[in-house]
Amino acid sequence: MKNKKLLSVIMAMMIFLFTGCTSGSYTVKNGNENNTLTKMSMNYDDFNGHKQTKIKVGSNEAVDVRVNIVTDSGSIDAYITKDDNIENSEYKGNEISTSDFTVKLSEEGTYTVRVDAKHHSGSYSFSWGK
Repeated sequence: MKNKKLLSVIMAMMIFLFTGCTSGSYTVKNGNENNTLTKMSMNYDDFNGHKQTKIKVGSNEAVDVRVNIVTDSGSIDAYITKDDNIENSEYKGNEISTSDFTVKLSEEGTYTVRVDAKHHSGSYSFSWGK
């Protein structure tokens, strides 16, 4: 019995460690999410609300964030900001049309990647690596 409980705890910890830590408040119709430690993405027929994740950048390292957004209808905003200071964002986009680009994060710190959508149909993908 103890082994089953221990195995359950270990499995729960592995699931938590190997899935990305994202948060948000949103509704989605016909959506498919893929969040890992190095990616936050979703495609959907209707996304309304916000979703975010954190990226940690160490000293003397740079991280490239690859951004891909597809807009079929509705609106989507996105930003990448250090230490939750939206006034000093590395990237900030409003009502983004279909786009594909890279944002370089070169200063040490914790960055927030966030999307805000109003009945957006399409997809978004943020992926990063060192």
